[in-house]
Amino acid sequence: MLKRAIGSPTRAQQAYQDAARSLGCVVCRFRIRMGMQPAWAGQCGGTQIHHRNLGDLHGQRQLGHDSVVSMGAWHHDGDQLPGRSRDQMRAVYGPSFKHHARDFRIWTADVLPEFSGIGTEVWQQWQDAQLRLRKAA
Repeated sequence: MLKRAIGSPTRAQQAYQDAARSLGCVVCRFRIRMGMQPAWAGQCGGTQIHHRNLGDLHGQRQLGHDSVVSMGAWHHDGDQLPGRSRDQMRAVYGPSFKHHARDFRIWTADVLPEFSGIGTEVWQQWQDAQLRLRKAA
């Protein structure tokens, strides 16, 4: 298991992360729902939990186990699907937070203006709204 400066999650934090993970990549989910990504393309790789960082900047202090976003491998770590180039991935799945962080933040603000914050902070708010809808159903 990876040792983090933020320690291990509590049971409640782990349950939240598991619920978020069950949504799959929230960026792909949104893009498919809004017709920005073809459904046949599916998700951009395996689901990973992104621990948000101070200022939404790579390499900064992590905010903790409550500040997480469920993202696919492309949107999170820039991992390409087999046989696809970085340009092909971006054309289908949009910008990667790892490879195109600035464009990812700008695009996020453009498509989700009703949420405050930047980048992954906004995606966590959208994710939490999806979890509330699921719980209410």
